[in-house]
Amino acid sequence: MGKVVFITGGVRSGKSAFAERYAIEHMSSTRNSLVYIASGVAFDQEMEQRIQRHQQDRLSSPYQWKTIEVRDDFHPQLMTFTEMDIVLWDCITTWLNNVLFKTEKLHDEERLSRINTYIMELKTYIKRWKENKVIIMIVSNEVLDEPSSNYVEVNLYRKLLGELHQWIVAMCDEAYEMDYRILKRWK
Repeated sequence: MGKVVFITGGVRSGKSAFAERYAIEHMSSTRNSLVYIASGVAFDQEMEQRIQRHQQDRLSSPYQWKTIEVRDDFHPQLMTFTEMDIVLWDCITTWLNNVLFKTEKLHDEERLSRINTYIMELKTYIKRWKENKVIIMIVSNEVLDEPSSNYVEVNLYRKLLGELHQWIVAMCDEAYEMDYRILKRWK
């Protein structure tokens, strides 16, 4: 079996840097390839700068990263990972946000059905990667510490993300939380 590592924490807490270092440590011992699944979309200047910073970090690394963009839909290329490949997905929070944005014009029942299809597909991919002996590191943001919102969309997002986090943690091999660059291993 492969390995699933879940890394969560506050925004700009050091999650990505930790995940990249951890992936490189695994790669150094296995000599397999490093794959970066990116879900960020440059909707504004701040996000564009963050994406560029992450890209620069990988380009300036002495290790070669293959980047695959997964904004919402999954590509068949994602099933071609081989045994012990190291895959870092940064981040699942952004991916879910993209799914909600893509489905926002659908009517309630149809929208929820489509969102659930995306989530089930994500779960299928994660399970298959683990079965195929891929090491997958999933980065996510911790947004569930905030009080309930007055906005239905925000509460839907929090509900879906919370359920997704619970599922990932239940099936993962390791779970970490990063706050203020301080790392805590929960599982």
